[in-house]
Amino acid sequence: MKNRLVLEIGEQEYWWCGVIDLSDRMPFHKDTVLRFNMLTDPYTHLCVNQITPLFLSSDGRYAYLKDFGEFAFENGKLILESDGEIEYGEKGSLKEACLYANARIAPPSGKTPPAVCFTAPQYCTWMELLYGQDQEKILAYARRIIKEGLPAGEFIIDDGWQEYYGHWDFDRRKFPDPKRMCDELIALGFKLVLWIAPYVSPDSDVYRYLKDKGALIKNEDGKPFITEWWDGYSAVLDLSCESGREWFSDQYRFLHENYGISGLKMDGGDVLYYPKFRSGYQMLTAHEHCQTYGDFDCGMEIKELRACVKNTNRAIIQRVADRKHSWDRQRGLGGIVDRILLQGLMGYAFNCPDMVGGGLIEDEQVGTKYTEELYCRYAQASTFLPSFQLSKFFWKDSPTLTDAVHTMVKRHYELAPYIETLLENAAKTGEPIARSIAYEFGERADIVDEFLLGDRYLVAPILTENTRARRVYLPTGEWKYVPTGEVFVGGKEYEFDAPLNVLPYFEKVK
Repeated sequence: MKNRLVLEIGEQEYWWCGVIDLSDRMPFHKDTVLRFNMLTDPYTHLCVNQITPLFLSSDGRYAYLKDFGEFAFENGKLILESDGEIEYGEKGSLKEACLYANARIAPPSGKTPPAVCFTAPQYCTWMELLYGQDQEKILAYARRIIKEGLPAGEFIIDDGWQEYYGHWDFDRRKFPDPKRMCDELIALGFKLVLWIAPYVSPDSDVYRYLKDKGALIKNEDGKPFITEWWDGYSAVLDLSCESGREWFSDQYRFLHENYGISGLKMDGGDVLYYPKFRSGYQMLTAHEHCQTYGDFDCGMEIKELRACVKNTNRAIIQRVADRKHSWDRQRGLGGIVDRILLQGLMGYAFNCPDMVGGGLIEDEQVGTKYTEELYCRYAQASTFLPSFQLSKFFWKDSPTLTDAVHTMVKRHYELAPYIETLLENAAKTGEPIARSIAYEFGERADIVDEFLLGDRYLVAPILTENTRARRVYLPTGEWKYVPTGEVFVGGKEYEFDAPLNVLPYFEKVK
């Protein structure tokens, strides 16, 4: 690494960086000990989410690596190393550094995903149906949503709808009349989104077609590269070549024109599933392939991604990595707030906290017991986040959860006018929708379990098991505790009761 920058960390200074899957370790401070190689560590399962080489400090400092490299926190220092240029600057606050640095990396596009993806719930069939996606089950799922009085919103038909990977049309064995199904879903008020990935099943007609077109990534010996991903072994589409881009565009155009599909849930595309050597028509690195996948746009109204490289300040719904039905901070509910806040700081404003209750298939595979308490707290935590995604109808046999889900969905839906203003602001300025106290007030950078929706609401969700009260730090100003109407002076901590049916949240008075 030819360039090196060493920064002394202040006694009360905190740092964040754009490796989103390290959010449970942040904010970093002078006693942090950590080394991470952004070039090689994404090939492990540690880093499966967004990554951008930006570093931000609570003291208003920032650093950006034009090329990926290594960083370390040790001996009270932040050490950055890269073959490319390292940009460093100082601004007056975390907010100023965040907005300045992100605008330099990728100026805000001025565009937003459709507002309904944030003002109404997103419904995903994944945890409800897993690989058992079929026409009647999907229609029954959608009809129940409307019957229960929940508002129609974005509706995602997940993995299993397709003939096979690469053959992006409905499997007629499971979907005998997909147009009728899609017409009914649209008539119910839903915007339809289909799950898709950049992988192609080998020994198939599509594989042979794309191979002949030169639209598959190749090994160094010229043969198609086969990757092992979570669903098996597949060839990988090369979006660095025109034939690959044209083919992908044709698939979406077909789905849009024949079934009224509004967008794609673009899964996969992780760095670790691309070759470790330069490949593709443009001889890209794995990081560049991932970025190219994220940047690809063929006129989709809705685009959701989970794995991204530098795809910041775009009109993309950025989902956090699949969450377990657990309380732990690294993979479960305990880390939802810090992960969403980190995404916002790093330029991913239009974010999604994954499905209420968790969206990881592993829970079904190992027989995880779903609990009312965890599901309820997950719904509460999602209420004031930018988007609210539901999947598993876990609440259907529980009056407690039925009430909780309906209450939280109603509350989120009532926020629609305010959320729309935040969406427009994010599109123009790059400003996060969900914000930390450190970002908005320059106070208490160590707090990772509270957040603000814009600058109006402060939320202190319950993220730990068997918790019926919690301490809340209120920043400078006056704050109305909405459950009781009481007004509190900020700049200090208070304790609030939080029985299972209560979400502690506050509205700024002045």
